[in-house]
Amino acid sequence: MNCAIIGCGRIAPIHADALRQTPIAKLIACADIHLHTAEAFAAQYAIKPYTDYKVMIQEIQPEVIHICTPHHLHVEMAEYALCRGIHVLMEKPAAISRAGFLTLINAEQISKARIGICFQNRYNASIQRLKELIENQEAGAVLGARCVLTWQRDVDYYSDDWHGKQATEGGGVLMNQAIHTMDLLVHLLGAPCEVQAAMHNRHLQGVIEVEDTLEAYIRFGQSPALFYASLAYCTDAPVLLEVVCEKATYQLQGEQLTIISAKGQPITTDYTVRLENGMSYWGTSHRLLIQDFYRALNEGTPFPITPSSIIDTMNLVYGCYDSARSGKPIELKDRMEPS
Repeated sequence: MNCAIIGCGRIAPIHADALRQTPIAKLIACADIHLHTAEAFAAQYAIKPYTDYKVMIQEIQPEVIHICTPHHLHVEMAEYALCRGIHVLMEKPAAISRAGFLTLINAEQISKARIGICFQNRYNASIQRLKELIENQEAGAVLGARCVLTWQRDVDYYSDDWHGKQATEGGGVLMNQAIHTMDLLVHLLGAPCEVQAAMHNRHLQGVIEVEDTLEAYIRFGQSPALFYASLAYCTDAPVLLEVVCEKATYQLQGEQLTIISAKGQPITTDYTVRLENGMSYWGTSHRLLIQDFYRALNEGTPFPITPSSIIDTMNLVYGCYDSARSGKPIELKDRMEPS
């Protein structure tokens, strides 16, 4: 399958390297509005560079495009491709607003092409094992959960023309970094029913328009979850995700899953995968997700992470921002309407 990448920034090589390891995929072109960026990326992978993604699509007619652009361009580009029968694999977030997300779902539903979203951490072996333990209720029912993400982003990270701006990034630590952890929380516990959140700019006041810190109290039925994310730390620490059940506690720190039972010693299994490219705190499963997407296209089978399948995740993300801005708890049922 001939494919192309739109957006040649820091995440694009992760996609390109994964495509090199996917026999049924052939990367033939890339597009970036900055000519020197497109040319440098194209030279690295021996492909053709473009500065206009529409011209690229018209000329090379790819079967698949990978969208690795600034957030505010995701929906526009995905809709353009889907309307032309081109499959789309897109980086998170799916959309920076409810209205945009609904546009994306509509485009997905009316197109004969397929679309996948890169929530690659669902493919981590540690997450798959934790989901199996929870679904099988091997330690009884879930009583609660907590997530802690403390990373570092300084002024240099926001030196480009889109990070840190509400109109183009759509949010800060939640929309860009911690959205993966929030997706895992929903993936493991199901649809949330209420959220109360607060957000702050603790670290880069006057530099960015968006939050660098967000905390939330989330209800999953009778099970509460505490969520804390900040970019004001001194380093990129492993993310902590903990699920407390009736008979044991599951602690996931980075890729180390520890089971703490009431009667025994903690048992830790290390699922860490060493990366040749990229950052370990991004997650290590881009290649697995990308290969699974192409397998699904080739075999005509379902791909599990689509706009329609992540409604609960995006509803929670938008709900956190609604609550933080209003100062009130937000009920999440039936809230997926334009705003």
